[in-house]
Amino acid sequence: MNDRLFLYLFLRILTLCYCSTLVVGLSKNEETQKFTIQMIGYSPQKTDDYVAVSVEATPGYVVGFEPMAHADRVHHMLLYGCTMPASEQGFWRGMETCGWGGGSYILYAWARNAPNLVLPKDVAFSVGHEQDGIKYFVLQVHYAQPFAGEVHDFSGVTMHISQRKPMNLAAVMLFVSGTPIPPHLPAFQNNITCMFESTTSIHPFAFRTHTHAMGRLVSAYFKHDNIWTKIGKRNPQWPQLFESIPSKLTIGRGDQMSASCRFDSTDKNKTVKMGAMGVDEMCNFYMMFHYDAKLDNPYPQGAICAQDQPQLMRDYPSDGFQLLPSRPELEHHAHQSKVPFGIVQEAIHETLGGIKLGQVAGLAFNNQKQLLVFHRAGRVWDGNTFDNYNILLDKSPIKEPVIIVISYNGNMTKVEKTLGGGKFYLPHGIYVDKDDFVYTTDVGSHTVSKWKIVGNDLENVWTIGEKMMPGPDQKHFCKPTGITRVGDQLYVTDGYCNSRIVVLDLDGKRVQQFGLPGEEAGQFNLPHDIVSDSDGRILVTDRENGRVQHMTTQGHVIEEFKSTMFTNIYSAASHAEYVFMVPGRPTVGHETEGIAVFVGRSGTGLIEYAFGPSSRGKREQSGPQFGQPHCLRVSPDGGTIFVGDIANGNARLWQFKIQREESAMHSAPTLQFGWPSLTQPDSNYNSFFILLAIAILVLGAYCVRRRCRNLENGKAIFDKRGFKPLRTEETVGFISDGSESD
Repeated sequence: MNDRLFLYLFLRILTLCYCSTLVVGLSKNEETQKFTIQMIGYSPQKTDDYVAVSVEATPGYVVGFEPMAHADRVHHMLLYGCTMPASEQGFWRGMETCGWGGGSYILYAWARNAPNLVLPKDVAFSVGHEQDGIKYFVLQVHYAQPFAGEVHDFSGVTMHISQRKPMNLAAVMLFVSGTPIPPHLPAFQNNITCMFESTTSIHPFAFRTHTHAMGRLVSAYFKHDNIWTKIGKRNPQWPQLFESIPSKLTIGRGDQMSASCRFDSTDKNKTVKMGAMGVDEMCNFYMMFHYDAKLDNPYPQGAICAQDQPQLMRDYPSDGFQLLPSRPELEHHAHQSKVPFGIVQEAIHETLGGIKLGQVAGLAFNNQKQLLVFHRAGRVWDGNTFDNYNILLDKSPIKEPVIIVISYNGNMTKVEKTLGGGKFYLPHGIYVDKDDFVYTTDVGSHTVSKWKIVGNDLENVWTIGEKMMPGPDQKHFCKPTGITRVGDQLYVTDGYCNSRIVVLDLDGKRVQQFGLPGEEAGQFNLPHDIVSDSDGRILVTDRENGRVQHMTTQGHVIEEFKSTMFTNIYSAASHAEYVFMVPGRPTVGHETEGIAVFVGRSGTGLIEYAFGPSSRGKREQSGPQFGQPHCLRVSPDGGTIFVGDIANGNARLWQFKIQREESAMHSAPTLQFGWPSLTQPDSNYNSFFILLAIAILVLGAYCVRRRCRNLENGKAIFDKRGFKPLRTEETVGFISDGSESD
């Protein structure tokens, strides 16, 4: 791996370990901030690769955790609170977490696709204060195996931090065994026992179990006055979440705490030792508890129990050894792939069926899972394509077919149809709906069209926008870029000049529009692409603002994907819970590092991993690199990613394969485990927003009335500043020449 690239990613991703203010409804007069710590774009170098990152803790009280990882890529993550990190470098390889001479406190643990964790009301982890001993957060990530292809990981954890001190402080006790496991045994027990000696009583409220592949059950009980009480038990092959404890428990001074792990070593021919590697085993029970915030911390240096006292386990409840009923849906959700995760470059197509590709402007899949490639044949968009008023200079249509319909099997492609000769001027966006109608945007003619494929011909259903005449009003477009369908409405990004979303019905009649030029939420600086997700929301690629805005169909922003790792985004695609996005230009000053595709998870607004050509970032730059990616789409089955490249003289169609086990190709359904949502508001929070919505509607009605009066008086909704004569080429971005002439 290129050391310069690694250092660059490290320095850039440090800015992702941030604390951003975001109101999250918890209770009256309480707000939380989100604080995210992420890996630095790491690509594991070996089997069982352990790495860690650290960041200074922000003072507050942690009330919730959002993991951002997947078992395909990550074996497990541990989040520690440390007085001092093991290294001053901010990132280091190895299993060390906290440094010597201070406290080491487990805050959170994740594995096997466990969900979010929300602490009970009035319970939180104290962090960043002098008295709690936590000055740094350290995130340890264990990668089971190297990735396939050029993949870089940004897995991490987002903490929700409140500034209100709770009545109870949280901590985690780790029960851990070091007893090796003999071979050929269907049931072998590892036992752990400690006595509770503090005068501060503790109250367990959640637990988590962890083993490797041989583990079948982990349980824990405590004994008070010779009566055993269950803390929890769980199959470690299920998602390794912190499961809530339904009853209120109290462990006091003199009570015995014990845990047991059951293993199946039937298929082993030698003793398996306890250890951190994948070939080893682990026996861990994490007990999350709280204690009165006014009392002394019962474990000021961290809580761990690692003693094996067999004589104290003789009367351990038999239920603690009995297996739980099988839950196939949980085991599927928690499955860890034995095949290395990766996104592998499968092919680079410069021709399809003997047809040399022009600039690949748009991509779309039809209902037969074939790919439609929308290219410009011999026409190139450069500084001489338009005049200063966005009028196309060459008004002749492209003679060659510009839509190539292909089927593919691996890296082999077959041309099924070629369409569109003599019908387009400068292709840009393309979409196929569930009824097999094809929709296109043409930046040259400033039009949006609906087509029907009849045999080998492309028949026009309707075209809207005045041909060859750009404009900002209700009857014109100005270089429209993308189109998608949600329900019975079409959403068009209009685009290079107008920075708006135009909504149409299926007959091409305008329904509404939203968006204005700008940098705020819901505003755009060249909306360049648009797609919909599985929930019927839209993702708008806000190109020159360097972000993807995830929005409702009414234009309300849900979240945005934005990062210091890119300054522009040309195209995005959505599949299952992931959002794929690609810049069209490298970051200024880092051109030699190449361009990557970034992948974020819906609902987080954060980048989770990135990938690129197989030689991206290599010092020798021996292989082909992205030139200027323009469009990106993911196949309906989620297994293949195509990227269209418009680099002048080097137009290409890139093909990547997502490598994982076949059983994991389709995402498991989201599982609910009884924990509340991190953003679940209370009734007061909802009431506030209902009142706010009413106020906005009243104000909106007033503004609409004023605007209607302006129209009646001959005033335009768009002033001249929204329609400057622009010099807008693919290669230079959104550039105004500063002219105000008409």
